Amino acid sequence: MKTFNLKLISPTGIKYEASATAAFLPTAEGTIEILPDHMPLIALLSPGEIIIKNNAETKSLVTDGGLVEIADNVVKILADEAEEAHNLDEMKILEAKKAAENRLANAKDDVEHADAAAHLEKQLSKLTFLKRRRHK
Repeated sequence: MKTFNLKLISPTGIKYEASATAAFLPTAEGTIEILPDHMPLIALLSPGEIIIKNNAETKSLVTDGGLVEIADNVVKILADEAEEAHNLDEMKILEAKKAAENRLANAKDDVEHADAAAHLEKQLSKLTFLKRRRHK
């Protein structure tokens, strides 16, 4: 089966570096699927789930966003954050969600509102990711 090289890097280090047969990445327009010989692309990632497949093996991570570059059968993902479900603390996420909701309700201007809304979106994507992982 045909593959491509994929490297996923976050500020805490390399989260994945190997071949892949497919990858699913969250963008503002929805989830995009990357397959071998994908056309060149640079795109912003949205908060959500990154799924990397290598034949029968699947790796799932949640991201706060980032950037993906695809060229010459090489996929480079620079993620603001990328964590597997077992590394997430649901209580901390729920606390951060509540804090973001409070900030959103008390925002004094558009900048504070946008910042709080972005933080809330990140926490909601982590909670959705955790729920999905529990069901599998």
